[in-house]
Parts: sequence; structure tokens; C-alpha cells
Amino acid sequence: MPPFFTFKNYYSETKLIFYMFRIFLILLFFISFNAFAHQPKLVNYSPSKDNPYEVINPEISKAYYGKLTGDPHYYRINSDKEFLFYTSILSPKKSDTHIAFSIDVLDENNKLIFQADGSDFNWTAWYEPYARDWYWKGPEIGTENGKEFKTSFPIDSGTYLIKVYGHNNTGHYSLAVGEAEFFGANILEQIITWTPILLYIGPYMDIVHWQKFDVRAFIPHIALIVLFFIIYLTIKKIFFRKV
Repeated sequence: MPPFFTFKNYYSETKLIFYMFRIFLILLFFISFNAFAHQPKLVNYSPSKDNPYEVINPEISKAYYGKLTGDPHYYRINSDKEFLFYTSILSPKKSDTHIAFSIDVLDENNKLIFQADGSDFNWTAWYEPYARDWYWKGPEIGTENGKEFKTSFPIDSGTYLIKVYGHNNTGHYSLAVGEAEFFGANILEQIITWTPILLYIGPYMDIVHWQKFDVRAFIPHIALIVLFFIIYLTIKKIFFRKV
């Protein structure tokens, strides 16, 4: 063991590293708390009627980001109890024109029970303050409540399909499902939920869906690099200190 090394120094330096990591996690939680209103989900394939995207916990607010490439997309809800249902469609606002997406909701017998026709809807520009993005706001399936967005309503247990489509079935969209905002029961669950969102999903959406570069989306990456650099210097100081 090198003469400069002592367990006392090692213990104190290790505690410093631990505290720095805790500070980073707290900062990550603070940033994520104001980042998104929905849990964003990336849909990197074309979910078909035979292979739909499974919506887990349909009451919890989520935003599914996908791209139609010629065929409709399908999302499946399978619930063994009554639940609160809400869905709406938006698209990234990258120009002064929009793509008219529509939503159909089918029951387990393939019967149409709800429809939100985007081709016969007045799409409006809407700014999402959490992620600092502009959308085209499309039709919703929910209950009127006199507010900007409709609210959820009770629906029977069963299996449901949500179909997203458009005139040419092309373009980027965001499908919102659920209304309750929930990101974990404790800080650990929240960090597990938010870490991939902040480090990967958020920047990916900016670059792919909005075709923009926002340096603010990379603040967690910069903070992580700084943290690792500080840890590196601290470890170097512990093990390579001059006698």
C-alpha cells in the first residue's frame, strides 16, 4: 500500500464522491420535475393491428411519439377493470401547415366506439411549456370540462384498440393516452423513470421529431460529464497523491 494512502483519507474522499453523486441525483430530479407533463414514449416501429403497441396503466398520462410511414398505427389497452379513458392527437409544429391525423377507438369486437376526425377539425398551434416545444393540437376523445383540454371518463373493462391514421398515413405524431401525472412513488422510482427520458428520449425527440437542436436538452449530459470529471480528479488525488 503506498505510504500516502490512509483509510481515514480514503473514507473521507469516498464520502465526498458519494455526496457529489447524491447532489447530481437531486439536480436530475429537480430538472425532470419540470421537464414533461406526460411520460414520453418512443415508438420506433410501426405497430400494426396484429402487433399493436401495448399501453400499460392507461390512466397514467403518456405521450407516444411515432411516425406513420404508409400504414396506420395501433395501440392496445387491455384492462380487467373499469378505468378512466382519455386520448388525443398532436403533431410537431415545424411549419405553418399541419398534417391531419385522426383517432379511432375499437372494442374487442372490432367495433368503432369513438372517433376523433382530424380532417374535420380546426388544428391550432399550442406551446408545451414543460419541454419548450410547439405542437399542432388536434382532436381529443374525452369529456368537456370548460378547460383547454378535455378530461377522462370511465370506460368498461375490456380490450381496446386505438388507431392512428391520416390521409396519406405519413408524418410524425404524438398520441396522448391517460390524464393522471405519475412518475414514481418515491425519488428512486422517479430517477429510474426520468434518467432515460432526460439522457436519451428528450434529445432524440428534439432532433428527430422537431428537427432542431436545443442545448437545454443536453444540460443533464453536461452535468453528468462534469460530475465524472470531478470524481476522476478526486480519485486521482486519493491514489496518486505525492508523498
